[in-house]
Amino acid sequence: MSVLVADVGGTNARLAMVRDGVPTAIKRYENDRYSSFYEVLQDYRVSTGSATVEACCVAVAGPVNADHAQLTNRDWHFDIDSLRDVLGGTGRVRLTNDLVALGYALPHLRPEQLIQIRPVPGPSANDQALVAGAGTGFNACLLKGATVIEAELGHASLPARVADALRVEMGAGAERFRTNEDLFSGRGLARLHHAISGEHVPGPQILTQFAQGEGRQARRTVLLSARLLGMMTREMVLQYLPLAGIHFAGGAARGILGSAAVSEFLSAFETAGVLGDQVMRVPIRLIADDAAALIGAAHFVTSEGGG
Repeated sequence: MSVLVADVGGTNARLAMVRDGVPTAIKRYENDRYSSFYEVLQDYRVSTGSATVEACCVAVAGPVNADHAQLTNRDWHFDIDSLRDVLGGTGRVRLTNDLVALGYALPHLRPEQLIQIRPVPGPSANDQALVAGAGTGFNACLLKGATVIEAELGHASLPARVADALRVEMGAGAERFRTNEDLFSGRGLARLHHAISGEHVPGPQILTQFAQGEGRQARRTVLLSARLLGMMTREMVLQYLPLAGIHFAGGAARGILGSAAVSEFLSAFETAGVLGDQVMRVPIRLIADDAAALIGAAHFVTSEGGG
């Protein structure tokens, strides 16, 4: 079967053709260069010569209904009929949330595609795992065995414990951070840095400055973000009890957990609190492969769940 998959975030879109369950001919597109995803899709088909597509799955960083989706952080809309038209009017087309795609990918990721942030020896006490995406936006999804349960956690209010800690650091400035996505995303990192320093600096640049030891304010921003993310992760353990592990994805997550700031994150996560024994049994991993959602999209569209 000829399968085309896409992972569309607020900043970039990645597309691939699937061969034997593996994404091939992967191309990344900067969304700012296009007015719609349909233009990206047409560009990809022309550049790869993918004339016949028997199945397609588009994973979208935003809310998804049965036949329609839209990006949370960009005015792009997706619908099944329009996608099918671009693909030539035939084939099976599905939409899903990007975190759902990562959930479908998780059982198929190889050890080298995961970085162990907090390994826990021994078997898991349950079959629940969580994928948390911190990129342009923020969201999470729960896996219960082979079942993937979607959510829109980014739009939920900050947990009181996190909001209180932020208020201690920022005073009245903490009021601008009302939802999880306001804080735990690339844009949230930039917003936090502006609240601290008054400077408008993109999230990736802040992370680069921190990694290179440049800028006192960048260091303060990233370390505070890491500490708050550790507290948020502890809250997610209590919400979902993912004893099979929490798996982070996205550029903001990799920039924090893949840097020296990880020690600040772990210190906050491991602080004594409610159900401490349960919290300490949760491994934390980082999904290192940018193509992971493409793997999940392929499994979604070819599974009964995507049918």
